[in-house]
Amino acid sequence: MQEVFLGKGVYVMLQMMFFLTMYPVVFILYFVMRSAGYGKEGMYFGVHMKAEWTKDAGVKEIAAAYDRQMKKIMVVFALVPLITFFIPYFSITFSIWTMWLLVVISGLMVPYARGNNRIRARKREMNWGKVGEGLSYTEIKSAGKVRCVKPGPFLLPIVLGGAAAAAGTYHFARSGQPEIGILVLSFSVLTAIIFWCAVWMDRQKVEVISSGSEVNLNYARAKKNLWKNMWLILAWLNTIFMVFLMAAFEINQMSVVMWGCIVYTLVTLALMYYVWNRVLKVENHYGRQRDLPVEDDDDNWIWGMFYYNKSDRHVMVSRRVGIGTTMNLATPFGMGFTVFGLACIAAMPLMCVWLVMEEFTPLQLAVTDDVLTATHIRVEYEIPVSDISEIALIDEKPKWSKVNGTGMDNLCKGTFHIRNEGRCEAFLNPQNAIFLQIETEEGTYYMSAADDEETRRIYDLIAVGSQ
Repeated sequence: MQEVFLGKGVYVMLQMMFFLTMYPVVFILYFVMRSAGYGKEGMYFGVHMKAEWTKDAGVKEIAAAYDRQMKKIMVVFALVPLITFFIPYFSITFSIWTMWLLVVISGLMVPYARGNNRIRARKREMNWGKVGEGLSYTEIKSAGKVRCVKPGPFLLPIVLGGAAAAAGTYHFARSGQPEIGILVLSFSVLTAIIFWCAVWMDRQKVEVISSGSEVNLNYARAKKNLWKNMWLILAWLNTIFMVFLMAAFEINQMSVVMWGCIVYTLVTLALMYYVWNRVLKVENHYGRQRDLPVEDDDDNWIWGMFYYNKSDRHVMVSRRVGIGTTMNLATPFGMGFTVFGLACIAAMPLMCVWLVMEEFTPLQLAVTDDVLTATHIRVEYEIPVSDISEIALIDEKPKWSKVNGTGMDNLCKGTFHIRNEGRCEAFLNPQNAIFLQIETEEGTYYMSAADDEETRRIYDLIAVGSQ
């Protein structure tokens, strides 16, 4: 649930949340992508290169051009969100942040993809052969069997979260707010999904870096332990946050919920940053013990970022950009996940358009053929006048919380909950001075037209007609 409309204080908090959770992305991606240009040992823009090749004048010019492009793009992207401070409309602010995030993620990848294409072209032009051509390495049997994720440590947060979610679902269902129970239950399911992700990642391909089995064992164990610890902390963090949300919703404090979301996001980002640094240290430490050339499979990497290899049965492989793993898009799971992700991205602009229409389309009330019709984009409610047992003009909105629907500065639409009274239906502009309170056998409605004059006219039509 949330407060009936955003209000200046809540709007400022939303802006803070956007800046704290989204704004750092541009700087994080900048440093990640900038360092990725020179990547891991033997890599240049995701292309395998010998050390002497990187000293070529053409290669150095490609790297210098990449640095210049990245700096220019980062400065532009960093300035764009500042305009949201001068926009008083939530839908427009949200749309700017959403589209900005999509452009940042894709925009900072463009120079890298261009650098990858140019380096590959330079490699062909100079007739540089493949690194380690004709050599391939598979998982050493003992290293491939390294498993760090055990069910035991994850069992406690899963069980505690499940019990708390079950109790919360029952409690909120009895208090007439089952949607909150569904929300906390989804967090409980997320904890189980986190465990599944940990197991899945723990079973993925192990990179072979040395002819010595002990080096490969220690390397695999060090990396997998770091990822296991991250997933375990995320499982506990998610369970604790779920219990926090239940308490915040119980006292009906949207501001507490928002601050909790901000802290939850920041802690998650801090954890990922910490793991990132630790994995880099592991990579650097064991990189000095590498005595096997990496298999040159540049042709299986699209722009050096996306792995597509039909002959590789592994779903996850070590990524060339940054740390961690990436999906093999040639596998059914990888392709399905990619299609799903693209569909979600395509839906985001449509959601922004819908929000703008919601905020800027005026409310309309009309009485036609003895039926009160409430229209906003489409017909929302149709109430026969004969079903109205009581109608009154009020000048104060009830104190309520949103169950489902829309809650903005100038629009409350949907189902709301009034403490100690129950649910009601809302269709009004909170900025108006007067509202209709309508009682029917089906329930209570609070409504308003586009302005107070029209609201009063609708009241007179119904009140006179019912006498």
